[in-house]
Amino acid sequence: MHNAPPVAFPVGRFVWGRIAWLLISSLSAMGLVGWAIQAQYSSTQLGMAWLFWVICVGGAAVLAPRQMIQSGRLFWSGQAWFWQPPTGDDLRVQLSVGLDLGSGLLLFVRLLDGPNFGRKTWACAWLVETSMPPKWHGFRCAVYSRPKADAAAPGLDSGRP
Repeated sequence: MHNAPPVAFPVGRFVWGRIAWLLISSLSAMGLVGWAIQAQYSSTQLGMAWLFWVICVGGAAVLAPRQMIQSGRLFWSGQAWFWQPPTGDDLRVQLSVGLDLGSGLLLFVRLLDGPNFGRKTWACAWLVETSMPPKWHGFRCAVYSRPKADAAAPGLDSGRP
């Protein structure tokens, strides 16, 4: 099994994030209104439902932007993934695919070293083919490539005759 060659891909701002948040917030509010019209409820239940909705929508508005990677580059060295912020040193990261649409990828990124190493939190990065069409195929291959150390465990048959 061969690894993908080194590739760097720019990460930009997710322009649809606010629109998606507004759409989901509006649809959930309409669902709550529909529930209130259809169901028999007490004023306490309705008040608690709207309070829960406000907490969820407000929490998403405050916390979601902090979990998005805004600018920089993801770099696959052929061995490991690195995050290259506009300023500062390269940081080793772990990637996990959240959603693959073919021409767009939602990636979850976790720092493996650097200033927030102990937090073990995941951040999101939305990458699209239109950012760098010539490098998209190589980048996708790298996302699904395994590091050489993980490709075959010692003592196991590698599948070769």
